[in-house]
Amino acid sequence: RIASALAAPRTVALLRTRVRGVPRVRLAWTSGGHHRALAWATARALVARTSAIVNDPRAAPLRVEVAPEARGTLVIVPEVRPDPRFAYRVRDVPAASHPTIAAALARLGGVRPDDVVWDPFVGSGLELVERARLGPFRRLCGSDLDPRALAAARENLAAAGISNAELLLDHACRAHPPGVTLILTNPPMGRRVARDGSLGALLEQFVRHAATVLVPGGRWVWLSPLDRRTERFARAAGLTVEAGPHVDIGGFTARIQVLRRPGA
Repeated sequence: RIASALAAPRTVALLRTRVRGVPRVRLAWTSGGHHRALAWATARALVARTSAIVNDPRAAPLRVEVAPEARGTLVIVPEVRPDPRFAYRVRDVPAASHPTIAAALARLGGVRPDDVVWDPFVGSGLELVERARLGPFRRLCGSDLDPRALAAARENLAAAGISNAELLLDHACRAHPPGVTLILTNPPMGRRVARDGSLGALLEQFVRHAATVLVPGGRWVWLSPLDRRTERFARAAGLTVEAGPHVDIGGFTARIQVLRRPGA
């Protein structure tokens, strides 16, 4: 009965929406235990019924939870494993970017071989890692007020095989690396860091400062926790603003913004 339920066209169609190629599944018993004899019998019966699903008890991306007595409902659960793509993240700091967000920001920023990349709130360094992985650049620079963040960034960059990034202990509103063509950053988020109501003032000061750091023709990609205010600040500083999607950041939202300084 279990094999028949798995081989049913509706089940196969559902499984195919969750993976690429032929779905591979692993049986898991709701009552616990291995039930090896039943598992083998179910696997043989599944092979006899269909080639559209493969039983893979070791590395299947989907787990099928079912009662050994074949009653109730089949529950399909994606297996969540660490992504080897982000194995370089060996250190973390509070409020740092998730690597998938860092990767998305880097891709939106694009690649120019003459890029001088600055992350003014470098945190654990993931935006710099992801930009370096995309293609050639001239310089990578990150700054932060927290020595622990710089230490974490240094370790993550080293784990990713990047040895030529510059990490500076400096305030985002004072640091002024020369020739910056691309700013990639995930700034402090209000509910996590700036709990005293000063976040808006910090972001306004930073936007005005960063607009002077960015060279003509430069671009800037970030997550803004106060997107309407930062858009207003950016336009007042002479930047163009392209609004991207909202992103859920652990229970509240920020918005991706792509800013550019007109010019060469």
